[in-house]
Amino acid sequence: MSPSRSSSPAMQRMIALVALSLLLSCGVHGQVVPAVISFGDSTIDVGNNNYLPGAVFKANYAPYGENFRRHKATGRFSDGKIVTDITAETLGFEGYAPPYLSPLASGKNLLTGANFGSAASSYSDDTAAMYDAITLSQQLKYYKEYRSKLAAVAGRRQARTILAEALYVVSTGTGDFIQNYYHNASLSARYDVDRYCDLLVGIFSGFADLSTPTHRPITASLSEGTYVTLWLWTYCRSCTGWGRGGSA
Repeated sequence: MSPSRSSSPAMQRMIALVALSLLLSCGVHGQVVPAVISFGDSTIDVGNNNYLPGAVFKANYAPYGENFRRHKATGRFSDGKIVTDITAETLGFEGYAPPYLSPLASGKNLLTGANFGSAASSYSDDTAAMYDAITLSQQLKYYKEYRSKLAAVAGRRQARTILAEALYVVSTGTGDFIQNYYHNASLSARYDVDRYCDLLVGIFSGFADLSTPTHRPITASLSEGTYVTLWLWTYCRSCTGWGRGGSA
């Protein structure tokens, strides 16, 4: 279901953050879920763009990472932790899923999840292509590849369990407006804001259906204890803006 047209972007963010806080405030003993699997833009990119020679946006230099481990830039668009780092810690994980394009994304490291995020990516593949980022379609292809690699490491049965019980995070969409719609006269001439929103919601719905091993939406009920989607989307914030995160 698309966001209410009457809800302000700030209110949508507040509701999403309150919901996440309530979810994570429950007592945690050990890992609540077996893996965290993330798709999106710079809000969750942990270094994938470092492995893209042509990527326009990278966070591999100071002041990025100054409050993170070893005080070095890792590719996160923050000086510290980002939302997926804090979420993983709160859910009982001792480490973070490495960027999928990193050599570290192999072997037993695959058991606790994967991160496909890429700065400047968005729901529309056209947006990502403008900045040589990983398109959402390509992120889905990487996810399917990850499923095969996971089965090779954990065995088919265990891999199915991990994928079925994993936490899926999707955080993207701002770039479709800030980096594309408002800079593309032909696009804004073809679609008004509401119609473009509907187009993006349609892309998200199709992506959610295809990205789960059982082909059911990853926005399934929280009562199932299987899938959670955090969708923080406002077209009033730049995807690649500087942000301050939690200290490591």
